[in-house]
Amino acid sequence: MRFRLAWRRRGKKAGESGQSLVELALILPVFLLLLVGLVEVGDSLNSYLTVIDASRDAARLGSRGQASDAEIRNLVGKDMERLRDPFTPDPTTVPVSRTAMPGDTSVKVTVCYDHALIFPVPGFLPNPIHMCSSTTMRAITY
Repeated sequence: MRFRLAWRRRGKKAGESGQSLVELALILPVFLLLLVGLVEVGDSLNSYLTVIDASRDAARLGSRGQASDAEIRNLVGKDMERLRDPFTPDPTTVPVSRTAMPGDTSVKVTVCYDHALIFPVPGFLPNPIHMCSSTTMRAITY
């Protein structure tokens, strides 16, 4: 008998039947915003690190002195294949410049990519986000 009385006292009081629904309605937009932000930051960071990696790999290949500009662009195209949006390595998106100074030659590779957002929010972030990475390496002479 005591157990039944204690259980009845812990029951819902009048006017509390929708409390959890109201709390969910208040917290759910915040959680969704955090989840969308986490997905966007992760995808953008992946794209940016891929751009940096492609630029470094291409400059490293060019510094060996045995690759043409077309081969360097092909390497960038292969590195950029893992991204969500298609990327075409042409002279405007991947300019390759070679400088020859007395005693020093270097290769500079710049990779630019327009990253489209998964969940674009007008007025908050630009869509697409323009990402560029430039790497200069000295040419290795054998």
